[in-house]
Amino acid sequence: MREDLKRRLRELGVVKGVRELQTPGPRRSHAIEELVSGQFHTTSHGQCFVAEAHYPFDHRHGDLPLSAFLELSPQAVADVEQDERVADVELRRACFLDTETTGLSGGTGTMAFVVGIGFFDDDGFRLEQYFLRDPGDEPAMVEALMERFPTFDALVSFNGRCFDVPIIENRFILARVAPPLRRKVHVDLLHPARRLWRYALSSCALTSLERDVLGVRRQQADVPSGVIPFLYRNYLRTGDARDMKRVLYHNQIDILSMVTLAARLCWAYADPWREDVCGQRRELTGPEFYALGRWYEDQDQVREAERAYRTALRACVESSSELRTRTLRELAYLLKRDERRGEAFAFWQQLALESSEGNGGVLAHIELAKYFEWYVEDLERAAAWTRAALDTVATWKRGPRRSDKLGDLEHRLSRLERKLAADTGQPCEG
Repeated sequence: MREDLKRRLRELGVVKGVRELQTPGPRRSHAIEELVSGQFHTTSHGQCFVAEAHYPFDHRHGDLPLSAFLELSPQAVADVEQDERVADVELRRACFLDTETTGLSGGTGTMAFVVGIGFFDDDGFRLEQYFLRDPGDEPAMVEALMERFPTFDALVSFNGRCFDVPIIENRFILARVAPPLRRKVHVDLLHPARRLWRYALSSCALTSLERDVLGVRRQQADVPSGVIPFLYRNYLRTGDARDMKRVLYHNQIDILSMVTLAARLCWAYADPWREDVCGQRRELTGPEFYALGRWYEDQDQVREAERAYRTALRACVESSSELRTRTLRELAYLLKRDERRGEAFAFWQQLALESSEGNGGVLAHIELAKYFEWYVEDLERAAAWTRAALDTVATWKRGPRRSDKLGDLEHRLSRLERKLAADTGQPCEG
């Protein structure tokens, strides 16, 4: 090979064999205290590193400032959580809690290597992230948290009741310390978030709610939840905390998102017709109003449920949409239970017209048959609606569902024909 070509290849790093390869120098390890702001908390069991951050009240996380949470009434939060004890809590004394763990399934073998807490103080919102630099430092972390948790009157989390709190309690029990969270008032945002957005969003994970509801955009510094346990194991192996800085960022954004998510949830439930929240215009969608209608109905708030269903109908203009079918059905049932059958009749008719081939249409046909039989006493029209339901069910795919429904409808029609025959003095056919 020509010497000039060899020289050019060497300049590009291409060599023959391995003898001429240069081994890169060792990667320098970075301690966590070199990468993030914080301090060491000294306990009787040693030191625990606590990363710290502070945000002013008007810091906007997505579309809302953090102070939006403090503008809520404790009763609104209690209504969302369905726990009246929350109504007696001063919201400034609530602790937002999120952990990062060595595993995603929980259990006694899972450790929380980051316990992040956020709370309001006189100057704004403070974040403290208790970081386990080494598993041997866990007793120091437990003692530090044991001193901190009693200063709060309530917890706010996202799935913390099933995940974060049990993991923390397990670690306290293993350390032979009484769990400090067991009896504390707890607002878990996961289930109310699902109630409000399950029909509007394909996912109610916190990252999905950030993107689709809160207007939060995470930076490239973020790291996916699923890889966090692996990054921590790598940190323990190498001592390099650079990836841990990204994990702390992830935990920090989770906590900030809980603050504005709680505000958004409680404002939506307390007054969904309000045009703005903290100066930010917010119009709920048809699926959100439908979900609120069901939520209000579960709480026996009949007037609020009716208004939410009617608002959802106005938003769902496509007559063929599944959501419109559901809303018509729920509103008709609500009016029927409220002894307003004449008003329910109009919605059953609309549902029968718009969903003639589906199960919603059959249900509407049956309800109309009941209405004409028992309240209008028009047996001819009751029988006509029953026959229409039979014709629709006959087009369904063969199976137990079709057979059972046909049997019920044939029984109903037979009874109506017998009543008609008795009224007219004519023998019943068949």
